[in-house]
Amino acid sequence: MAIRFLTDSTADILPQEAAQRDIDVVPLKVLFGETAYRDGIDLDHPTFYQMLSQSKALPTTSQPTPDDFLPYFERARDQGDHLICALLSSQLSGTVQSAQIAREMCGYEHIYIIDSTLAIVALRAMLDLGEQLRSQGMSAPDIAAQIEAAKSRMRVFGIVDTLEYLHKGGRMSTSVAVVGSLLRVKPIITLKDGVLGLVGKGVGTKGSLAGMLKQVGDDIHPDPRLPIYYGYSGDDTLCRQFVPLMEEKFGPHGQEIRSIGCVIGTHLGPNAAVVAYLLGSISSA
Repeated sequence: MAIRFLTDSTADILPQEAAQRDIDVVPLKVLFGETAYRDGIDLDHPTFYQMLSQSKALPTTSQPTPDDFLPYFERARDQGDHLICALLSSQLSGTVQSAQIAREMCGYEHIYIIDSTLAIVALRAMLDLGEQLRSQGMSAPDIAAQIEAAKSRMRVFGIVDTLEYLHKGGRMSTSVAVVGSLLRVKPIITLKDGVLGLVGKGVGTKGSLAGMLKQVGDDIHPDPRLPIYYGYSGDDTLCRQFVPLMEEKFGPHGQEIRSIGCVIGTHLGPNAAVVAYLLGSISSA
């Protein structure tokens, strides 16, 4: 019996890394017209953002079906493994629901499905934590419980060029999206309890970076087990400008900088920058 991990493609764990880490990744899809591409498999990130910038219509995205999850669940059942599935927020996608249906179809009790309430680098962080706990000899139910407890301590903030993509994709209301149409204004967003929201705005690059730093606050007490995670969509310039500001304010800390993939990139649009970190707790000190 082994403890295995499964996630979806919005964690941006690409095939080579997934193979190295022995993590199963179920892809969502992005559709340009009638052509569907598996996130992280059929399009590399630079090609996707080039297509996004040139497309007259916003591409659409689709969740995995229960049948997409079923082979992984049946393999875990047949091998007697315990499978921990940390997945994209159920407020943003039906991915969790598809996995739950597949678990019922499989009829295997040792599949632990976690609605992470997160995405991209923040979802990746939950898998990193899970792997650490597994290496310490923790059981699958306890690992799943620890991830469930930790997800509420995850903080995610981002700068987007415009709210147009989130609005067109149905993730932001018209009244809120108006903010993103103002000249030189860069909206600052957050992902909290699985829901995207607008929390501030900045004028120009300098103002937006200062605004995101303000949202982070004065004392983040990052969990020492994990780095601070940064993400970018297409162009990493804004993201890499934010990293030294964080280090100047909070001191050196481990860091990971990752490209944001097709599905979440469809909704954020190009040139977004994201920061995510796990707040420390008494138990992790």
